[in-house]
Amino acid sequence: MARLEGSGDSERAYTLATETFREELEKVSISGRVALLREQRLDEKGRVRAPKGRAGILSPGDTVGAGGPEVDLVVEPVEGLQLLVKGQEGAISAVMAAPRGSILRTPDMYMSKLIVGPGARGAIDIDAPVSENIAAIAEAMGRKPSEINVVVLDRDRHESLIDEIRQTGARIQIRPEGDLTPAIAVGLRGADLHAIIGIGGAPEGILAAAVMKCLGGEMQARMWPTQRSQVEKLEEYGFADPERKLTLDDLISRDDLVFAATGITSGETLEGVRYFRGGARTHTLVMSTEPRVVRFMDTIHALEPEAGRWGFQL
Repeated sequence: MARLEGSGDSERAYTLATETFREELEKVSISGRVALLREQRLDEKGRVRAPKGRAGILSPGDTVGAGGPEVDLVVEPVEGLQLLVKGQEGAISAVMAAPRGSILRTPDMYMSKLIVGPGARGAIDIDAPVSENIAAIAEAMGRKPSEINVVVLDRDRHESLIDEIRQTGARIQIRPEGDLTPAIAVGLRGADLHAIIGIGGAPEGILAAAVMKCLGGEMQARMWPTQRSQVEKLEEYGFADPERKLTLDDLISRDDLVFAATGITSGETLEGVRYFRGGARTHTLVMSTEPRVVRFMDTIHALEPEAGRWGFQL
C-alpha cells in the first residue's frame, strides 16, 4: 500500500491495507478476534465516511489466525489515510494483541483522551481544567509550561481547547490527522512531545493505551458520543455511565500484550517504506509488556527474484 503514497486514492489504499492485514494475520499462530477497527475515515474533502465493504476487508468481530492462543486484536490498517494518499509524513500501520476479553469493547466512535509519558505519570486528571494539567505535567517533568509541547488534532471541535492551551504558554503541534503516531513519541524519553489532549477515535485510543502500558506512560479517557444512537450503543456495550473516567486498566485490563507498528510514510519515530529495484526496506516498532521489550526492526524485503543480485541497498 505504500506504493500508493500521493495517489489520492483513499478507497484503494484502505482496501489494500485491510486485505493485506487479513492475509498476514491468517498466517499467525493465534486464534484472533478483531475486537476494534476504525471503520469511519476522513475522505479527501474532510468528510467522515466508511469505506465501501467488500470481501477481504476486515470488520469487527472477524476471526483470523492459524490457530493458537485466544487473543483480541485492535487493528489499524492505516492511521493517517489522507497523509498517505497526499504523500505527507506520519502514516503508519499498527496492531495490538491481548488475551481474549481484556480489551474494553467500544463502538467505533469518538473518545476524549489525555496522554502523557512516564515523566508525568500520576500527575494528570482528565476532569481537571487544561491549565491545571499543563502545570502539573510541567512540574512533574521539571519544566516550565512554555517548555511543554502538546499535540492536538486540527478539528473545529478543538478551537476552545487550543485557546486554553495557548493561554498556559505551552507550545502546540496542531496535526491534520493521527493521534497514535504522536502517542508513540510521547511515550519515548527524549522526544520533544509531552502530551496529547483532545478528541479522536476510540480504536486509536485503545492502541495508544497499549503503547502507554508498554512504555510506562499514562492515559485517561472518556467516551464522546455525538448522537443519541451512540449513547444507546454504549449502553449495549455495558457502559452504564457513558461519562465515566477511563484509566489505562479500564481500557486494557491485562498487562500481557503486544503492540506493533510499521511506518508507511516517514515520521518522527518510524521511517516510511523505501523501495529499491526488486525490493523494499521497512521500519517497524514492536513492544510487549511481558517481557517488557521495545524493539526497532529495520528489514530489507526481496520482493522479486532479481532483488539483491547486485547487493542490497542500504
